[in-house]
Amino acid sequence: MKKFFLTLLSTILCLSVFAQDIEPNRFVLVEKSGNFKSYVVDKLDYVEFKTVEGEVAADIEILDVTLESVTVKVMRTQSCQAFKLSCYPTARIASASDDALAAQVDSEPSDMYWQDYEQATMSGADLEPKTDYTIVTVGYDSYGTVCDVRKAEFTTPAIPLVGNPVVEVEEVDVQKYEFTLKFKPNADVSKYSVVAGAAGEMQSQYEMFAPMFGFSNFGEMIAMWGVSFEAEGEFTWNNMQPNTQYEVFIQAYDAAGTMADYTVYNLTTKALGGEGVAEVTVTLGEYVMADWFGEMLPSQYVTFTPNDQSSAYRFGVYKAENYDADPEAIKAELCSEPPMPMSNWFFYEEITTDYQIDPNTEAVVIAAAKNVNNEWGPVTEVRFTTPAEAAPVAAPAKAVRLGAPKAVKQAGVVPAIKNTQIKLKAL
Repeated sequence: MKKFFLTLLSTILCLSVFAQDIEPNRFVLVEKSGNFKSYVVDKLDYVEFKTVEGEVAADIEILDVTLESVTVKVMRTQSCQAFKLSCYPTARIASASDDALAAQVDSEPSDMYWQDYEQATMSGADLEPKTDYTIVTVGYDSYGTVCDVRKAEFTTPAIPLVGNPVVEVEEVDVQKYEFTLKFKPNADVSKYSVVAGAAGEMQSQYEMFAPMFGFSNFGEMIAMWGVSFEAEGEFTWNNMQPNTQYEVFIQAYDAAGTMADYTVYNLTTKALGGEGVAEVTVTLGEYVMADWFGEMLPSQYVTFTPNDQSSAYRFGVYKAENYDADPEAIKAELCSEPPMPMSNWFFYEEITTDYQIDPNTEAVVIAAAKNVNNEWGPVTEVRFTTPAEAAPVAAPAKAVRLGAPKAVKQAGVVPAIKNTQIKLKAL
């Protein structure tokens, strides 16, 4: 058996030599999680395969929860020799795979446990009130192999508030592209933060950015991204979208600095457009040399002009060969709503922008608008071929170069991600 696996290893190395034309001196085992372990080839004796029957896991059950500790029951499967565990805010690991979680728990400097626990207290986690957490266990077999993951979720209890902190909201002014609100905290509020987003947007951002910014709960995100007040105040949100429902989140704190339940104020910006047929006029502009990230390249300028019935519109430019391959699918995507709230999906006013298109290239510009009732109008289609040569003149001063949305400057400080060691003690 030993000779067979020496031959197998030799074959693997020979294939590597053939592929790379370089004699390898490292044997690297790569896991699906992306982690790997490397060995010096000259120090290897043989490769051996073993079989472990059944799942290797530590099943966990939550028995009791306080802000200081969590009482759990942990029972190993028959093939599980030991386990490790850790605790994370659920939002931070919601999108993590089991392989990634196993690698994360395995890498932490926590204890290995070699017995079952009918009742044990888990301490060492810095638990926030009214926050969802997940305990993750990883089982190890008799060879020390990182195996299966088990998870158990719980929510920490709330800390009783001092008084009844409430912030009232008053609309001062609501326009198409901005709105101003006035906030009036009662005497039980020591401070509060406010942040706004299109309906549904904030929840999506929370799920996306909680792992990155270390949010434990939604209130932490409001406090970080929001504008903070300690007394009555007003705030104006600019660069908003017409005829759009917005949610303004208010996170208040009591006199002891404890978070109250956040509240949400809903409003809708004034509508743009009418109930008639919405259309977009497409006007081709100059074909000139323009600066594209430090390189002068030929650019076709295009102006998009929505009519007075348009509440929002979209546009796109395609090489004719790509557009003609499936024009109906492209038009259907043009006249669609965003899969999630996002910037630059819709435009509202006239805009002139440019596209880098080589000379003698046939292209198609399309645009469509919807009215105030969300009824899409006809698709405007303009087909053209760029000249043989671009004029050597500067770009029009009023043109807007479209690109990725700029990062939003956040208020406050990114919460620190704490590195604590989890301990388990039998009762």
